[in-house]
Amino acid sequence: MIGGILAWGAHMQRRQFITYLAGATAAWPLTARAQSAGNFSRLGYLSDESETPNRFSSYHPVLERLRELGYIDGRNIAINYRYADGKAEKLPPLAAELARLPVDAIFTVGTPAARAAIAATRTIPIVFSRAGDPVGLGLVTELAKPRGNATGVSIFTTELGGKRLELLKNAVPGLTRVAVLYELGFVPGEVELKQLTAAARSLGVQLHTVGVDSLAALQGALPDIMKESPEALFVGSSGWFEGHAELITELAFKSRLPALYIRREYSETGGLISYGVNFREMYRTAADYIARVLKGEKPTDLPVQQPVKIELVINLKTAKALDVAIAQPLLVTADEVIE
Repeated sequence: MIGGILAWGAHMQRRQFITYLAGATAAWPLTARAQSAGNFSRLGYLSDESETPNRFSSYHPVLERLRELGYIDGRNIAINYRYADGKAEKLPPLAAELARLPVDAIFTVGTPAARAAIAATRTIPIVFSRAGDPVGLGLVTELAKPRGNATGVSIFTTELGGKRLELLKNAVPGLTRVAVLYELGFVPGEVELKQLTAAARSLGVQLHTVGVDSLAALQGALPDIMKESPEALFVGSSGWFEGHAELITELAFKSRLPALYIRREYSETGGLISYGVNFREMYRTAADYIARVLKGEKPTDLPVQQPVKIELVINLKTAKALDVAIAQPLLVTADEVIE
């Protein structure tokens, strides 16, 4: 029933990833010669993701868009990758490594990665992606004119919490008890929790929150989730969760819990409902900013981009398996229905 994201094109992606890294490594001896011609760029890539690409990762859409813009690895750009594998404590030293290389710009994935890069350098341009509430979390002073050395793309992580809870209630008639799975210590997730708490009061929904910060805790979260007899599950914002999407959707399905997620990729993996920005397009937009910064534009002159469209995706196969009758008006408003 539930498709496996790690099995999704894993062999080809791994080969492509290794080939790409090999190309990037081989490109370094060419750097000095190319730079003398003024047409070689060095990019730092700082991510909270796993090193192995999957359907959630930034790797493919960013590299795809950079190639479309003329940035070819080994020809006119060398990319230095640093991955934290979901461990936020790894990000500050990795950011410091990139700042020391040096690089012409740093691209970051996730709010913690952006904060680490900004703490590591105030001079190297930074383009962030998958960042929630850039002003509230201190990435920029204002969206229209960032003023510092960082700009990028916001994903409305905290702003959409209440709307997501409302959608979940509309999808599950009579919903009064919702379990919320969130990542401990993840600042955007904690901000989202506060918003959910406020929204729950107005919606007449009781929340039971379960925080995890390790794979073992995630695997053992089901008893905590189920002890309050929830009627649905809200999976909070977390880049680390994306690396365990199959496990999370399996837990929800086996517990027969209708669940809502922040990305369409969860619904493609078997999750019931997702509501959020199109991450692939968000990463491509960030790649546009990378190109502009590498060509000499300053982050302070590039306003933080916000998503234009929010997508609602419903997995009708999962709904039928869980005996959840999604209301027709909700199905009609969905951007995609997976059958």
